Parts: sequence; structure tokens; C-alpha cells
Amino acid sequence: MTDGSLNWFARAGIAIATRVNPLTGGPAAPLKADALLDSFGPSLMPRKSLHQGLAGGLALVSAELIGHSVDLIARKIAPPDSPLVWRLGVRAAMAAGGAAVAGITEADDEPTSRAALRSAGRLTAVAAGGGIIYETGRDLEGKFDWPLLPMATGIGGFSFVAWQMAQELRTRQGVVMRWTDDDKPASLTGSLGIAMGVGTLGRMIGNSFLISRRSLDEYLGGDAGQVVVGRVFNLAFWAAGAATLYGFMVNRLSRLNGQVEVNFSSPPSNQFVSGGPNSISPFEELGLQGRRFVTEVVPPSQIDETLGETGAVHPVRVYVGVDSEPLYATGRSELALEEMGRLGAFDRKYLLLVSPTGTGWINHTVTETAEILARGDIATICIQYGKAPSFLEVHGVSLGRAQFRQLLWGVRQRLIGVPEAKKPKVLVFGESMGAWSSSDVIMHQGIAGFDHYGIENALWFGLPGLAKWSRTGMREGRSPLTPKGTVAAFDRFEQYQELSDEDKGSLRAVIVDHDNDPISQMSLRLAVKRPPWLDGEPRRNVPKGMRWEPLITFIQIVADAMNATVMIPGEYKSFGHDYRADTLDFVRAAYDLPSLTPEQAIAIHEMLVSRELDRAGRIKAQEPGELQVPSEMMKGSVQ
Repeated sequence: MTDGSLNWFARAGIAIATRVNPLTGGPAAPLKADALLDSFGPSLMPRKSLHQGLAGGLALVSAELIGHSVDLIARKIAPPDSPLVWRLGVRAAMAAGGAAVAGITEADDEPTSRAALRSAGRLTAVAAGGGIIYETGRDLEGKFDWPLLPMATGIGGFSFVAWQMAQELRTRQGVVMRWTDDDKPASLTGSLGIAMGVGTLGRMIGNSFLISRRSLDEYLGGDAGQVVVGRVFNLAFWAAGAATLYGFMVNRLSRLNGQVEVNFSSPPSNQFVSGGPNSISPFEELGLQGRRFVTEVVPPSQIDETLGETGAVHPVRVYVGVDSEPLYATGRSELALEEMGRLGAFDRKYLLLVSPTGTGWINHTVTETAEILARGDIATICIQYGKAPSFLEVHGVSLGRAQFRQLLWGVRQRLIGVPEAKKPKVLVFGESMGAWSSSDVIMHQGIAGFDHYGIENALWFGLPGLAKWSRTGMREGRSPLTPKGTVAAFDRFEQYQELSDEDKGSLRAVIVDHDNDPISQMSLRLAVKRPPWLDGEPRRNVPKGMRWEPLITFIQIVADAMNATVMIPGEYKSFGHDYRADTLDFVRAAYDLPSLTPEQAIAIHEMLVSRELDRAGRIKAQEPGELQVPSEMMKGSVQ
């Protein structure tokens, strides 16, 4: 090896070591190291390297943005060529000011703006403190005449932080429940590699944004008005690019809605379901989830066999796909109402109105359970409003609300002239985004919305924390629109059983939100305010030692949500965003359906598991009539 190559390698090593130095790698380096370490701490869900790496990468991007913003302000007051004492003094003053703001008294019912101000103060104090460490470290490095010192300190500091991350990983793997013993937990090298890749990508995007802004400033000139025009145009350009990319992802994933599976490709001969001989809802327009839904109705013979009874009638299933009247949302609601009349839905004892998730998915376990418990005397009605996975269809919640409101009001009008003795009981169900869209419609008026639309009871699984009802405190019964005893949220059925018969009878809305369901716990407020579910008595499946940090905990919950919808066919769990194990008990209790003997409950569970395994096998099949035994986890992307 020549001296020249050695010098080149040495310079390259110094550059890399300097970049990853958690103390002097940049003004935001200490804050980034702290944020990355926090992202490895305990949270609600188990993680693979991908999820952990994404959480770490987003933490790095956020920390760099905050750190550089604080440093930019400090450098305007104390430029880099000013005396060290002045630079440190300015940062110390900013840290003290941030700490003072962070000391604002905290209250449970405080406005989000107050919490945001306090968190901003806390982040400013930490970022300014990191700037002090950075300035001091760079000054000390400059006083030593040893070119390899930056490499030594960089490698040493990075190794120490990596060792701490390894400790955090071991801790979280010991306290966070796993889906199965076969889960492959996140590795340090994989997680760190992905985190640094995401962080680098975020830095490149940020630098590109600044470069394009600077170029526009230079092109338009230095006049203040021209600068404003250039920056507005630059922001609009990047926003348009982001919107285009988002639209591309939605369109690509929406194509799955048109996929035709071999075992769900033929219109049903059943006269009681959409797509059948009596239907005006075309089978080919039902979409992937709709075709599964209408094909999977529980026949009366299986209901009788499971319950050991006789006399079950045929359930009705109504489904209107988003491709039916794609430009006319009200038309889909009108089509559903017409379909209900043609298929005999209004002749059933129960009408179960369901709002689906982003892809149009409905929890089959809920529908099948309701059909069995009602002895088939039930009609389930659903209108699809999106095609892509829920995390890409958040913008579709408004459409889902509009369609569900039209459906509710249409049913209400149809039943006005029906004698009370013949009037079906109207029930509502929604899970995840379906719970969001349907609850917003009903709870706009609080519990009075139930009487306004003629609804008897509602059951919601995994109600997102972003829902209006959640944000206004109605879920916890804190709103004056929800009288005491009319609504309650449960983590598990044992909590419901603790209520008195009188309290159970007064419930109009039952919400099942697992303590460790990140989708139900997620809210923008979480980024600036410590959530109540981390206080008080320990909660089921919320790991001991989980702590709250501004922004970082929100990022952790977002990463957890990516892994919260795992469903293993036939293995019912009351965990994360999987509510299948809670379904039988809560469907019967929330809707006041006929009681069961212990033997019937066992038989229903066995039948539901059998149907789910059969359905999973037929979904995986490549040839008509083929049945494959599902061997892998089915991810929640169907939602």
C-alpha cells in the first residue's frame, strides 16, 4: 500500500468517523444520538429490523431538523467566527430559555397549543445543550495536533451509542410481547443500517429543497418580494411532487381491488347476497374484498349444525363497490338502499350497517358471529369508499362519512312507516378506519345521534385516535354530549363483565380498544403531550419502562402501527389491532343478541376458526377449487 493510498484511506476514515460522531458530527449530532437511542426503547408492538430502522431514521430526520433550526438562530446571534465564550453563552441562554418554557405547568385537559409550547421549549433546551457540546468538542479537537483524533473520538463515540442501542434492544425484546415465538426480532446492524439510510435520504431531500430554493432566489434576484415569490413557488413545486408521489402509490395499490381470485371469481347463485340473481349490484364491480364478502355468507344449515338447533333463516349480505357509480357517491348509497329492498334486508330482525376499512375489508369474524347469534335473521350492509390500504386512504374518511350518513338516513326514512313490532333493530359496526368514519357520523350529535338515525347500538373495534370522537373526549365519556353510562371503552371482555346489569343495559356505544393498539392510541397530540395511558395503573401489554419523549414517542407509535395488524389464520389473539379473540363475547353483549350455552360458544369458536382457515387456503390457491394450507402470517395490508 503506497503512502498516497494510505493518506486517501485515512482521510476517508476521518470523514466518515467525523460524520457519525455523536458529539462533534454536527450541531444536531448530540440531539440525533439521543433521539436515535430513544427510538430503540420499549413501545407497544414487537418490531423487525425494518420497523425499528424506520423509527430510528424518522427520529434522526426530526432531530436534525430541530437541531439545525436551533443552531441557525444561534449562529445569527453568534457567528462561527465569534469567540467561543460568546457562542457558548448564546446557546446557554437559549437552553435556559427553553428549560423555562418546558417548566410550564402541565394539566390533563390543557389545550394542545399549550402542550406544544412546553414541548418546543424542551426540545430547544436539549438542542441548544447539544450545540454547547458540539462547539466545545470542536474547539478541543482543534487544540490537539493529531490528525487521527477525529477518527478516534468518532469511532469511540459511535461505538458507545451503538452499545447503548443494543442494550435498549435487549430490554424491549424482554418486555414487549411478540406475535409468536417464531418472530424474528430486530437486529442492531439491520436496524441501524436502515435508520442511517432513511436519515441520509431525509438529509438529501432536505438539501435538495434548500438547493432549489437558493437557485430560485438567485434566478429571481435578491429583492425581498422576489425572494418571497421564489420561496412560495419552490414550496408549491415540492408539495406538488409529494402529492404526485402519493397519488402514484395510491393508484398502484388500488389496482389490487380489481384482482380476481380463482375461488372468488364466479357470481354467487345465492338470492340473498349482492352479485347474486336478485342483485342489481354487479359482481364484477364489488372489488376484491366485496367478492369475498358476498361469497362467505354463513348458510342456515351450518348455523343450525353449530348451535344444535333448527329453524335458522338465510342471512342477507349487501355490498356496493366503489366502482359502482364511481363519480356519484350518493348513487352508491341509493344503490345500497335499493339492493336492501330487493334482497329482503328489511324483512330481517336485525340490520347491521357496517363501514369498512380503506380497502373495503370487513372483519369476517364479526359478520359470521352476528349471523350465527342472530340465527340468520340479520342483514349486513356495507358501502366501499376506498381501494388502497387504510394508511393511504385517510383522505377517504370524509367520503366514507358522507356515504354512511346517507345510508343511515335512508334506512331511517324507509323504516318510518313500519310498525314497531315488525321494525328491524338497526345496529352499527366499524373497525379501524370503518370505526372512524361511522362514529364521526353518529357522534356528531353525541348519543343523541343514535335516536336521530334510529340506531339501537353500536360496536367499534380499534377506533383510531385521530377520529373526531376520540379528539373531543367522547370515547372517555368526558363530553357533555355523552351522558354517563351511555358509552364505554374496554381493553378486554372481563372489564365489561364487571359492570352491573343496569350499567350494561344503558350502554349505547361499546368501544373495544386494546391498551397496546397503536392505531387506537395514535394522535397528533401524542407528539407534544404525554398520553394518559402511560400514567396510573399498569395496562395490559403496555410494556413496563415505556417512556414518553416529544416527537419520538409519536414516531414510535407510527412504526408500531405498521406491525399492529398481523393476523395468523386460525390463531385468535386479543393483541395489537387484532380483535378476533374479543369478537364473540362483545358482538353478543353489545347488540344484546340471544345468549349461548358454554357448549354453543365452543362450537361457534371452532366453526369460526375452521371457516377462517378454509378461507385463507382458498385465497392463496392458484387453481379453482384448490385449497392451500396457510403457512405464513397474513398481514393487515388488506385493511
